[in-house]
Amino acid sequence: MKTDSPEVGIKKKTVVTTVPHIGSIEILNGCGIEGAANKVADFLRSRNFDVKNIGNAQAWNYPYTMVVSRTLDTTVAFQVANALKTDKKTIIRNNENLYDVTVFIGPDFAERIK
Repeated sequence: MKTDSPEVGIKKKTVVTTVPHIGSIEILNGCGIEGAANKVADFLRSRNFDVKNIGNAQAWNYPYTMVVSRTLDTTVAFQVANALKTDKKTIIRNNENLYDVTVFIGPDFAERIK
């Protein structure tokens, strides 16, 4: 005789992932290390962030990686900062809000994307 009973002892594993808030992100190399911005962009994209622009900062003298919120809504900036494991974040508002967040890459970027 066959019965339809649920199997006992089987546990389902639930994986919770954080889906980043929608926002456009700019990554700028501020340390002068070739490929730094691309590596950080790839890291963030692998975590579903929307990186729109990669380039060089106006100067290569940033002492550490810094996340800058370009809007008063800091949700995306905080999510990016958490992904990069940095507490270096600030809000700078200007009239040219092409991006919600700009990440200035410092020489510490390799430890931020482990």
